[in-house]
Amino acid sequence: MENKKIVSICIIGLMLVSTGISASAIRLDNRSLIKNVVSRPLSNEVINITVNETWDMLTNAGDGIQFYIDVRRNDEWMTERIDTPLPEHPRHYNLHLLQDPELLDKFMSLYGSVDTLIIGCKSGGRSWKAANIILNAGFNGTIHNMIGGLLGWKAAGRPTILQGGIYNITVDEVWDLCTDTANGIQMPIDVRYDYEWYAGYIDTPFPECPVWYNKTILETTDGMETFLRTYEGNEVIFYCKGGYRSLLSAYRVWGEDFNGTIYNMLGGITDWQAQGHPIRNNTAPDAPAIDGPNKGSAGTNITFEFSTSDAEDDGVSYMIDWGDDQTEETGLYPITDTASIYHLWEEKGTYTITVKAIDFYGFESDNTTTEIKIPRNRASYSNIVEWLFEKYPNALPIFRYIFGL
Repeated sequence: MENKKIVSICIIGLMLVSTGISASAIRLDNRSLIKNVVSRPLSNEVINITVNETWDMLTNAGDGIQFYIDVRRNDEWMTERIDTPLPEHPRHYNLHLLQDPELLDKFMSLYGSVDTLIIGCKSGGRSWKAANIILNAGFNGTIHNMIGGLLGWKAAGRPTILQGGIYNITVDEVWDLCTDTANGIQMPIDVRYDYEWYAGYIDTPFPECPVWYNKTILETTDGMETFLRTYEGNEVIFYCKGGYRSLLSAYRVWGEDFNGTIYNMLGGITDWQAQGHPIRNNTAPDAPAIDGPNKGSAGTNITFEFSTSDAEDDGVSYMIDWGDDQTEETGLYPITDTASIYHLWEEKGTYTITVKAIDFYGFESDNTTTEIKIPRNRASYSNIVEWLFEKYPNALPIFRYIFGL
């Protein structure tokens, strides 16, 4: 018998070797296994294009919107970059961010659904590497590598912007950017004082709705570090009342080696209103609805669905108290989506679930409650009964009938 086991193990080992699957590949999770065994031939799917072809694409929105992603270092980006018009202007997403799995996921959330990416760097090497990283992360559109990079661009006589770390853009351009996620996701950052913010702010839809980040917060070390960490890799648009405080804030962030793309809205909210664009205040979302069972089993995941409405259609998260000393807050959901969340209760009892919705701006709804009953776990109870009958095999047959054994 022992010899047969040894022979079987040898045969299995030979089969694995013959199929080219290493032991290390077997230890990978499903996602990694798929990437390593059946991944696409990357060298055949990143398309090299010339600087002149890039110029033609990025100066003609009639052929669709192409996103140029500059993956050079911060100091290179801040010194000089290619010059093409909005919305096909270059964005900055440093290569080392793409090499961080968490920040690669962030990139995919920002640009993963666009049709066409063009990746560029100084001469074409880093951009080729970045393009393959993005492709291997699951990008389904067309991805180009601009051969020659910025050096080739300049040699071909194409325009650049010197000291171009910040884009000054009009309120109309901000409106176009922040009401259409097809041109990427831009985050408006309101740097006005609190009384100005609460009096009203620009009205753009989630997820491109404005965030209040008072200018004085950016003047503190902790505030700046939090901002850089939170918005790393993002496209951020600073605005204020007239454009001066936002420009100061933009340059302050620019000077702190920000990884991302920075805009300043000229004219501020004053010009925004003058051009007929909307502003609004915020209201709390409605008390959420809870959809789920009123009875379940101990030790089993039980799913509930939470939904709400919001007058401004802001994104919402849900704060849930499960009634067993456990609470959790979900991530943000678009107001049109339902949050499906499961929970497991360990002990029998009747539990009161309490939930409230919290909108993008932190406004909280009223609470909604529901009850769920968790009876004794039948499986555990049956195990005890079975143990009793194993210990006392001569128990009366009627007991076996009663307990269903």
